[in-house]
Amino acid sequence: MDRAARRSRRRPGRTLGALVLLAAVVAVTALVLPEGWEPADILRPRAYVEIDGAAVAVPRPDPSSGRVLPPVPVTTAGSHAFLHTDEAGAPVGYDPCRPVRYAMRPDGAPQGGDQLVTDAIAIVSAASGLAFIDVGPTDEPPALGRALIQPDRYGAAWAPVLVAWSDETSVPELAGQVAGVGGSAAVPGASGQGTWLAAGRLVLDTPDLTAILGRSDGYAQARAIVVHELAHVLGLDHVDDATELMHPMTSTRTDLGPGDLQGLALVGQVACEE
Repeated sequence: MDRAARRSRRRPGRTLGALVLLAAVVAVTALVLPEGWEPADILRPRAYVEIDGAAVAVPRPDPSSGRVLPPVPVTTAGSHAFLHTDEAGAPVGYDPCRPVRYAMRPDGAPQGGDQLVTDAIAIVSAASGLAFIDVGPTDEPPALGRALIQPDRYGAAWAPVLVAWSDETSVPELAGQVAGVGGSAAVPGASGQGTWLAAGRLVLDTPDLTAILGRSDGYAQARAIVVHELAHVLGLDHVDDATELMHPMTSTRTDLGPGDLQGLALVGQVACEE
């Protein structure tokens, strides 16, 4: 079987370890006010993260009147696993009361790549009950050590999910049979209470996806790869069950299995950040 015929993905929990480490909460005791500090923070608790050696205030969420989309009920059961869980074992996911912001880097995208990503986003949105919003193109390179907050590029909020195209020369994680890598960082809430996902990263292998798209039935297979990686971004881990799309290596399944659907519904039901 040729390289592009099999989809093998490394555990994104490992590849994004540096991102998670960057999100460690740090204590701020200096008299110099940290970046992102507001006068109201004297009366309200505020958490901070370390970005490039500096303490940066955790972004406060935009005002919300509740979930953006209705929750998806769990109607199936199967093998699923979560990349991040809280102390009670519940999944950590994106805040369902705010849309998941994403930015696409167009460099190196194959013909039809934008539509491929758009279709895959629609699938995971419907399965999770999480809304997505495109914040426009970006020039951010798909580097492993991605900063969680990039004021010069995206403003004071958490960086949006980066969707980029590359190859193993530029992104070593794509070497071998790896057609894509994806995941997100687990970060604290602005008050220091609770944990949510943020600043995700999805990088797709242009040569592999181009080869697959060139087949008569390649669109569904390529879309399945993007769906798989987006499920990692939303917090799902690999499973050993080969009948699920979240199995790390498969060439047959092109839709979400029962366990995939169960897991995505559950990560879409996490509490909103107040």
